Order: sequence, then structure tokens, then C-alpha cells
Amino acid sequence: MSKAAKLTFLTSCAFAVGTIYFVHRAQDLERESMYQGVLRDQERKAQREKNIREFEETRALNAQLVQSQPDVHREGSS
Repeated sequence: MSKAAKLTFLTSCAFAVGTIYFVHRAQDLERESMYQGVLRDQERKAQREKNIREFEETRALNAQLVQSQPDVHREGSS
């Protein structure tokens, strides 16, 4: 084989190996990015559930306080 043919072959091989490496690297980065999205979704879901729980507790306390307060309008109109 001539030197030009060897150089062309080696360049082609290096290009192919480099392309395969970068494609796999891009796939790994994309997979990691997608997994981080799943973790963020789980954190958002946990925070949402916590907020709903706190809201329900606040609503229950508010209802309890309203019931324990005297009804000023009824007492005044009697």
C-alpha cells in the first residue's frame, strides 16, 4: 500500500473511532440529563404533597378556630 492509502485509511479509522466515541458520550450525557429530570420531578412531587398536607392542616386548624369563636352576629341580633 502506498503512503497516501495508509494515511487515508488511518484517517478514516481515527474519524470513525472519534465519531463513535462522541456519539456514545452524547448519549451518556443525555441519559444523565434525563435522569436529573426524573429526580427533579420526584422532588417537586414530594414538595407538592408536603404543601397539600400543610394546607389541609391549616384548613383544619382554621375550621377549629372558627368553631371555637363566638358567633358575634347571632348574639347581637337576638
